[in-house]
Amino acid sequence: MSQSGSQCNLTGNPDLYGIGVRIGLYSQWIATLLVTLFDSRNEGAYRVVNLIMQCAIFLGLCTDSSQGGSAVGSIVTQLLLCGSLSSLTGNGISHSGSFSGICRVLFYIALSSYGCWFWYTGIDDMTIPNCPEQIAFFGRTSINGRFRVFGKAAAVIGLVFSVALLGWNIFAVVLRLNGNFKHDRASRAGKRPQVEIGLLMLSIGLIAFSVGGVEYLIDVNDISELSDINSVGQFLPLLVGTIACFQTLWTILFHGYIWRKRCWFLLGRHL
Repeated sequence: MSQSGSQCNLTGNPDLYGIGVRIGLYSQWIATLLVTLFDSRNEGAYRVVNLIMQCAIFLGLCTDSSQGGSAVGSIVTQLLLCGSLSSLTGNGISHSGSFSGICRVLFYIALSSYGCWFWYTGIDDMTIPNCPEQIAFFGRTSINGRFRVFGKAAAVIGLVFSVALLGWNIFAVVLRLNGNFKHDRASRAGKRPQVEIGLLMLSIGLIAFSVGGVEYLIDVNDISELSDINSVGQFLPLLVGTIACFQTLWTILFHGYIWRKRCWFLLGRHL
């Protein structure tokens, strides 16, 4: 009985979703949202940092999954990787035709492809047999059943959307090479920042949902060995995220960006 109980205990991967990684990513999400809203000139650099951190964690997720990692741990990591979508507020919804924009789309194609593999076949190999059902969502929703069907549908829709977005980006690159597409940064120079209130609320909601979902799953599944910061894999995102967040707050407050006039939109209508 005790051996079976020990086999059912979930041991987390601190380099994927340990406390240091989580704090770093949460801080980076907030920093990117703030810089997109108040200082969009530096938005590109923050997005590149996000992409690098995402790719590193995604490669770790693939390695962990190939070694028979935890199914619920994979869901936690996927939630963390989706949280960086939370910087959509108006001006910087996408940089169509840019190198970083294409790289981001390729990343989400890879993540959606992983999601398809995970929800269709991978989850069966990563679930511990003869153990209580693991929780995958709020309300103690089981990892199997209807939620698995939802996961399959979400992964397929995400993959189709990402492939379509890649096609649009390639088309934008062709237009730029032909001189028919002007990058939006140049056209926005000297203009007031634009903020779409609907997207801003969606971004804030996505951050809250991602943070709440990750912390809930870790707590309700009693995943252990995630509370210590004792590896480079945790120190790096922790330092990058917290420094970026404090630097962004400093710039916004002490350079007066918080008082800068901007154009507010609601569902495309100027207010």
